[in-house]
Amino acid sequence: MYNEHFGFVESPFTATANSRFFYSNDLYQEALANLRYGIEWKKGLIVMTGEVGTGKTTLLCKMMRSLKPTTHPVFVSSDQLTYTELLRFISKELGLATDGKDRLATVEQLRDYLITLHNKGHVAALLIDEAQNLSDEMFESIRCLSNLETEKEKLLQIVLTGQPELATRLGQLSLRHLKQRMVLHCRLAPLDEDEVGRYIDFRLQEAGYVGKDLFSTEVVSQIAYYSGGIPRLINIICDNALLLAFAGSQRKVTAEMIQEVARDLGLKNAFQLARESSATAIESAADELCNSSLEDVERQKEPVRRQKTGLALTPIAVVLVMLGSAGGALYSEQIKYYLAGLGTNSKGSTEVALTEGNREPALPVQSIVVRQAGPDSPKSKPSEPQPTPSNTEPTEVQRRQIETKPRESLLGRFEVVGPFSFVRRRPRSDAEIIATLQPRTQIKVLSTRGDYFRIQAFVDGKTIRGYVHREDAFFERAKANGQRKTPVQSNNQASIRVPSTVK
Repeated sequence: MYNEHFGFVESPFTATANSRFFYSNDLYQEALANLRYGIEWKKGLIVMTGEVGTGKTTLLCKMMRSLKPTTHPVFVSSDQLTYTELLRFISKELGLATDGKDRLATVEQLRDYLITLHNKGHVAALLIDEAQNLSDEMFESIRCLSNLETEKEKLLQIVLTGQPELATRLGQLSLRHLKQRMVLHCRLAPLDEDEVGRYIDFRLQEAGYVGKDLFSTEVVSQIAYYSGGIPRLINIICDNALLLAFAGSQRKVTAEMIQEVARDLGLKNAFQLARESSATAIESAADELCNSSLEDVERQKEPVRRQKTGLALTPIAVVLVMLGSAGGALYSEQIKYYLAGLGTNSKGSTEVALTEGNREPALPVQSIVVRQAGPDSPKSKPSEPQPTPSNTEPTEVQRRQIETKPRESLLGRFEVVGPFSFVRRRPRSDAEIIATLQPRTQIKVLSTRGDYFRIQAFVDGKTIRGYVHREDAFFERAKANGQRKTPVQSNNQASIRVPSTVK
C-alpha cells in the first residue's frame, strides 16, 4: 500500500520467510556454515534452536538455496504427521511412488533409493521445522530414520529446528537415545541493539529504497526496545509505522508513531513477552503442580518431618539475629552439613551446630537471612555451655519445640525479606535470571518443582512469573492484613553460628 509513496520496489518488512531478505551477521553465518557442513559431510542429526521470530525458517530457506545440486532437501513444516505419513511425504518429495505400499515396503523402497543416491555421491536431507511440537512417537520415528546408514555414513541427514523448548525436549531421559545422535547444535539469538539499525537499512536497500533515512537514531532505539531485537517483531513494527507515516502523508517515521504501534500491538515490554513464550512448555508442567492438592504437598514433606534434627524450620526461609552490623550472610545448599541439635551458649543466644557426624539425612540449610536484633529484644539468662550432640536423640525440650512448631504450607502469599531472591526463567540453575525481588515485595508461591518454587509477583506494574531456588527464597509468610510474621517464634530470637571449619 505504501510502496509507491516511499519508492519501494517491494515491501521491505514482510513477516514471511524470504531468503532474499536474509540478514547476514557473524551468528547467522556461523549457523549457516554449520548446517551446510553437517549435511554435505553426512554428519547425521543437526539441531537448530532460537526464539520465536529469530529467523530460523528464513535461514533454512537460505541454506536450501545454497546447497549443491547433488543435495536433495525435503522440507517438512507440519508437526502433526504420523510416521507413515512422514515416510510417504519424504518418498513423494524424492519422486518415489507410495500407492498401495504399506509402511515396511515404503521404508525398504526409501532405503534402496537412499543407497542409490549414496553410490552416486548425492545427499538426501530431511529438514523439520517447529520440531518442539513433535510427539514422543514422532521423535522415535526420527530416530528410526537416523538408523538408515551404511557402515561409514548416514544415508539421510536430519535437521531439527525449533524454539528453545526443543532443546528441553531432547534433554528428557526418554529421548536420550535421540540426543546422543546429535552432532551439531546451532543457536540463534535476537539482534543486539546496535544491529537493529543495520538490519533495517539492509531490508530497505533490498526493497530498492534510495532516499533519505526513514528511521532516525531515536526511532531505531525505540524499535530495538519494543522488539527485543527479534527480527520478526522488527518487521511488524516497521511495517505498521510506515503505514502510519503513509496515512499522515509523512516521509519519515517518528518516535510517536513507534509508540502508537507498540500500544496497538501490546508491546509494552517485548523482552518479557519473549521470556514468557520460551517458557511455555515449563508453564504447562508447572500448572499441574499448581493444581495439586495441599494434601499431596504435605505427603511430600512427611519424610523430612521424621528426620532427627531437633528443629522444625520452614523450608522457605529462616530469620535470624544479626551477629554484627555487616547486614547479612548467606549459606547455600552446597554446604555438605546438616542441622543437628540445639544448645545455648554462654551469652544466652540459642545456637545451632552444623556437623557431619549424623549421616542420617536432615533438613539442609537452604536459605538464611540474618536480621539485626532490635533494642527491645528480651535478653535471656546466661547459662552454662552445653554440648551439641551430632548422633543422639533430641532432648525433651527439643521434642516440645518440634511438636509446638506450627506446620506451614509451602504455598501461599509471602513477603520478600532479602535482596537476593533471584527469579529464573526456568527451574534450572543455568537458566536466565529475569528479575531480582526487592525486600517488601509481595509474592505468591504457586507450586513447587524439585528444588524450585514457582512464584508470581507484581512489580512496577508488571506481572512476573518464574522460578526461585530454595536457597534464594528469602520469604516470610504474610498475614491476612498484609503485615509480616516472623518465622522463628520464641521469646528470644535465634541465631545460627557456623563453625569456622565449614567452607
